Amino acid sequence: MVRLGRYVLAPLAGLLLAGASYAQEMTDVGTPRNETLIVQTFDGKSANPDVQNPLNQYAIWRGFRELGWSFLWEMDTATGQSYPELAAGPVEVLNPEHTKFRIKIRPGVFWSDGVEFTVDDLIYTLDTSFKYKDKLTFVARTTNYVKEGSWSKVDNYTMDIETANPAYDFQTVLGVYTWGSLFVPVPKHIFEGQGDNVVTFKNTNAVTLGPYKIKEFDPNGFWQLWELRDDWQRSGWGNLGTPKPKYVLYKDFGAEETRTLAFVQNQYDVDTFMSPDSIAAAKARNPAIETFSPTLPYHDMNDACAYGVYFNQQKSPYDLPEVRWALALTTNLQQVGISAVSGQFKAAALPFADTPITDPVYYQPMLEFLNGLTLSDGYKPFDAGFGDGMVAALKAQGTPEADLPTGDAVKQGFGQGWWKYDPAEAEKLLGSVGIKKGADGFYTKPDGSPWTLDFVIPADWNKVMQRTGFSIADSWKKAGFNVTARQADNGEFTTVQNTNAKLDLMVNWNMTCTYNSNWFNSWNSFSDTFVKPVDSNEPLQGNFIRVTDPEIFKLVQDSKVLEIGSEPFVANGIEIAKKLTSGMQFINLMNIPTTIPTNSTYWKNYPKQSNFYAAPYTWWSSFKKTIVNIEPTGK
Repeated sequence: MVRLGRYVLAPLAGLLLAGASYAQEMTDVGTPRNETLIVQTFDGKSANPDVQNPLNQYAIWRGFRELGWSFLWEMDTATGQSYPELAAGPVEVLNPEHTKFRIKIRPGVFWSDGVEFTVDDLIYTLDTSFKYKDKLTFVARTTNYVKEGSWSKVDNYTMDIETANPAYDFQTVLGVYTWGSLFVPVPKHIFEGQGDNVVTFKNTNAVTLGPYKIKEFDPNGFWQLWELRDDWQRSGWGNLGTPKPKYVLYKDFGAEETRTLAFVQNQYDVDTFMSPDSIAAAKARNPAIETFSPTLPYHDMNDACAYGVYFNQQKSPYDLPEVRWALALTTNLQQVGISAVSGQFKAAALPFADTPITDPVYYQPMLEFLNGLTLSDGYKPFDAGFGDGMVAALKAQGTPEADLPTGDAVKQGFGQGWWKYDPAEAEKLLGSVGIKKGADGFYTKPDGSPWTLDFVIPADWNKVMQRTGFSIADSWKKAGFNVTARQADNGEFTTVQNTNAKLDLMVNWNMTCTYNSNWFNSWNSFSDTFVKPVDSNEPLQGNFIRVTDPEIFKLVQDSKVLEIGSEPFVANGIEIAKKLTSGMQFINLMNIPTTIPTNSTYWKNYPKQSNFYAAPYTWWSSFKKTIVNIEPTGK
């Protein structure tokens, strides 16, 4: 094979017509194709592939949490239950206040360089996180949770530790709640020699604890290759089962048009957020390509997170609820969903995803609130018939009736409802705060000066969210907002998300990810601790939707002493959700439509709706369940 930059030119004899099998014995990184699972990267190109220190922001989407790291406790994403991974069992609670705990780890676990993993590694990780907490950039969750200096070694496999506050969520904070853990043990024998330089230590070619080790990575950030350890049984999750691929390659196959052709030609096995029309075209040309479900909405809608629009609530005029509501009421979500994802989405009006787990806990108890919600002028914004409108619109566009839900399945498929599309009410709200349209038909600031909305959306690294962003911008522009949809690569996108001085508006997966009744896992960052000045260039460590409401802060603080899932705990979560919603503190749009087509040419038995042994996400740590459950096809 001939390499040209990051692309591969196959021998002419091997390139068949699109849709036919692509005979490929070796990958472009020199591994046997039938021993290599290849997945499209979540973030496209990495800007810093050599930065592999989990105590700082690092090249997180390269397979580290999925293959390289290992955590004290993992989450079974098929059941929502936490289970021990490095730990020998559940955490032991040592006092009634739930502030003192004992951790026991499994003996016989080894780092990829052959050194045994012990409690000394956990203690070093804690010591270093606290010593340099003002300089390290990925330790705030731990240092705000654990009581400083409270940990002690009992023996090589046992330690005691205290939390700063009562902690009923210990296993999902120092372990995994959804996509991974913010507490990643590092190898003491590698890091301690760095001294004070640990804050800038890149940890390139990281020593890992999982069954896979780094074999090679592209210095330009387009791919990273992992190889199964010879001693994988001694790894952090070597007791989970036998990893089937000898190699796992995370690779960016470029713009969606290029990716789709490569997918059809069997150059990789699992995609990430391919748009529905491209999936349909790929399926038509290669019968080995499948969606999560064979029927509408075709894709998994049970991600803990949702798509939404962030405002910088500290910056004028987004500090005004009238402005935020006006933007919500001029978001034509029906048209956005049809344009961006061919109508294959589930609307979610509340500040979390509407899933089979969250629906009975939060959505059903809050329907009365949604239907009765009234704005300051007496207007009721909620549209409980949103799903029926979606069915009618899709039917009018020619969707076969057999593919459309009916009866109770309408709300199950398209959600409990969403906000009305009402530009006239939006104009009324804006006028009440002095924002009116100028001669050019666009809204101006209260002083009459031009108002340009800087709306940041992903570039091609997330095509689905990119299209959603473009569609929202189009909807706003039609309503009279002079909006610019500015595409950003993953690095810039994250910087905007985390930096007050750079954010006006952006579409994002929201940071209120709720997988079960435990809203606290993400909303705990609603605290004045995470509020920075409006013009700050210092990165935020939490509270990315810029909540400043002291009543919400108090509800969060009060909930720290409540048992997760208890009636008072859930009630406080509902009160927070009401405040976020009534103030439209961000626009929750839809459950993330996780469009993840798979190709069964080389591998089979991926997670599907009819075979849901794990969430089908290649960028969550639970991808390890896929790694041990897939099977080679023999091709």
